[in-house]
Amino acid sequence: MTLPYLRGPIAPVFTVFNDDGSLDDRGQRELLDCLMEPGAISAYFVRSGLGQMYTFSYDEVKQITVNACQHLGGKAPVLVGAAGIWDQNRDRRPDPAVYVQQAVELSQFAEGNGADGVVLTIPDALVPKEGQSYPDLIVEYYTTVCGAVKIPVLVYQPPGTPKEYHISPRLASRLADIPNLKGMKLSNADAGRIFDLIWETQGKDFAFIAGAETSFYAALWAGARAVIGQGACLNPQVMRTMQDSFEQGDTDRAREAQRSINVLVYGCNNPADFMKRYAAEKGYKVGGYSRSVGDNPYMDDFTPLTEDDYKRFKALLESELAKYNGRP
Repeated sequence: MTLPYLRGPIAPVFTVFNDDGSLDDRGQRELLDCLMEPGAISAYFVRSGLGQMYTFSYDEVKQITVNACQHLGGKAPVLVGAAGIWDQNRDRRPDPAVYVQQAVELSQFAEGNGADGVVLTIPDALVPKEGQSYPDLIVEYYTTVCGAVKIPVLVYQPPGTPKEYHISPRLASRLADIPNLKGMKLSNADAGRIFDLIWETQGKDFAFIAGAETSFYAALWAGARAVIGQGACLNPQVMRTMQDSFEQGDTDRAREAQRSINVLVYGCNNPADFMKRYAAEKGYKVGGYSRSVGDNPYMDDFTPLTEDDYKRFKALLESELAKYNGRP
């Protein structure tokens, strides 16, 4: 049976930092409280892509795991990004044995601290052994981690994943057959590809999670069950209205909500910066600091929001949210 929290908006939780770049545990709890306020989020994914997952150390993954699980325990499901430590710089990949062992250990640590599931990015930190195909490498990796824990494991193909590591329909079917592998988030807005992936996994205990919220409406038609994107933090009530309306057969309302979702995505180029400032303005003790990715040629820092950008998007967000006040 599909896990109940694999439906609707799953928040890719932004990470709260101190001014020196260290994790701000108190600020993180405050942000989680702010995100919980609308009552529309299905689960909270910490060490997410929008939470700057590639900047984390091994001990910091444990730190954010303990903090989130203790704070949300009994209140809401927690998913932890538990891949091994790597900054996504393909010019300096980690030791493969260490990377896999870290994924196992961090997944076990999350399980031991009450997490409801772990999220593991496609292992593009690894390269195939002689005679091994990329799909076989990927299946071997997830089989190893899934066999080490009892909580659900989810696959995440992030933006920028090299083509050779992309999940094909055939690979999706193989992954869906791995015991304890319960779903997949794909950061791709190609409706045809989404359809083919869902088609190949239909009838299996495996959920497709839309990773491009601008195509969530199309993904729902194909059989998607949940969505992860910036809007799951900024405007989860719109996403929930959209899915509820779709499932109730009110496609006009669902399409209206999809348009609002798209307008809000296109309107904000730094959602983490905005949400931290917005939470602070609402009285939550959340700092606005972020981390730099440094000299990594494969990643760029977000452009900070100007005061004008902040005010403009705040007005846009609140005007769109007003359309759904009091609506299921």
